Amino acid sequence: MSTTTGRRRTAVGAVLALLAGLGTAAASAGPAAATGDVLIVQKGSAGNLVTLQTFVFLPGITEQGDGVQAGVTQFAVTDLTDRTLTLTERTPAGAVVHSDTVAAGKSGTFAVTAGDTVALTVPAG
Repeated sequence: MSTTTGRRRTAVGAVLALLAGLGTAAASAGPAAATGDVLIVQKGSAGNLVTLQTFVFLPGITEQGDGVQAGVTQFAVTDLTDRTLTLTERTPAGAVVHSDTVAAGKSGTFAVTAGDTVALTVPAG
């Protein structure tokens, strides 16, 4: 294993440990404390990590979009909010491919096509 690969794995491991700790802290603090956190993991067909990111929903902003990266076939979402999250995959032309939901505090994995956009929507309120 090269030094660069080792550093990258260490960095990804640290991020995952930090996010796992945030999820644990949010769960133990109660649902209201967790509002606003959404973890997105995009993976390729072999299960390889392509991108990892988090979203924060600010008051008044109920939808955010995330582009599906090249080579991605799986879009996994961990919903750390206290509300149901709706995901809608759209083609670059705006046509809806499919839509699904992830319950509050749950995770879901969706098959996606690279180049599409996934809109994450939480109910206003």
